[in-house]
Amino acid sequence: MSTNKLTLSIDAVTVDKAKRYVAAHGTSLSRLLTQYLASLPDESKQPLPPRVRRLSGVLPPQTSVDEYKAHLQGKYGL
Repeated sequence: MSTNKLTLSIDAVTVDKAKRYVAAHGTSLSRLLTQYLASLPDESKQPLPPRVRRLSGVLPPQTSVDEYKAHLQGKYGL
């Protein structure tokens, strides 16, 4: 994957906060921004149907998908 150089204008307080964050988490500003920008939705993809969008986020983020699948299999005999 190729990379491009990008110049940003960010206020000094925010830059200082970001530098402290990346130092505490063992990463870099470039990697942090890359991960954030990569997580943005792809506007060119077809949006999810409204029913699916309403279900998104129903389970708490700490929920184990494997444990939930096992729960459903036990409950419904799948």
